[in-house]
This record gives sequence, C-alpha cells and structure tokens, in this order.
Amino acid sequence: MSANMVPQMWQHLLNRISEDRKSSGNRELARGHYMDIVMLEAPLDIDYFRESYGELVKRFGGQLPKGGKTTIRLSPEGAEKHRAIKDVCDAEGFSRKGLFIHSALLLGFLAKLKDAGELPMEELPPLL
Repeated sequence: MSANMVPQMWQHLLNRISEDRKSSGNRELARGHYMDIVMLEAPLDIDYFRESYGELVKRFGGQLPKGGKTTIRLSPEGAEKHRAIKDVCDAEGFSRKGLFIHSALLLGFLAKLKDAGELPMEELPPLL
C-alpha cells in the first residue's frame, strides 16, 4: 500500500507499537500489522471518511501538515480494501482530501486502542 501520511501520525503509531511490543512480548509487531487492521475495519462509507477527516483536521487545529508518501505491506484483503477506499473517495470527489484518509483512519484506530488499554501478554501453550 502506498499512503500519504501525516508524519506525526506515524510517530503516534510507532509509539503504540513500542508499547504493545513491551506489554505483549511480541517483538514482531510492525506498522503493516496495524494498518492492515485499519484498512479491514474501515467501512466503505464516504460519510465516515468525511467525519474521520474532520476529526483529523480538528486534531491539528485546522492546519494539516504536509503528508509524506510511505509504502507498507498489507495482506491481500487489506490491499483490496485500500483500493476500494480509494475508489469510494475518488467517486465522491473526495480524492484531494482523501490523501489524508489513511491518517484520519489511523487516528480513529489509535483512539480505540487507547481505550482498550495494553495489548496483553501472548499466552503460548506449553511445549511438553
């Protein structure tokens, strides 16, 4: 997936990943894992995208910083959903502001994670 992300949003995600690695003991967590969930959970609803965008604008006091292009790996299902989200934004004339939709969706996801608390330690079955 190629995304235009607000750099501060990446930093918030990296902070969350660091916290989750510590609390869960899973050192393999990466940005792609989280963004895959963001894509898969997003409804294909332009009103939801507009609302999410509004929250992002509010978070940055009306002045969105310049985004930076980033490429991350997603599951095939996540990549397909990413394309579908782009298609919805394009069809509704939201493609220009839609450049920030990944950041907007990530903002909502990070808020849900904050409300959920720490990622629990992974329970592994005994070896013997």
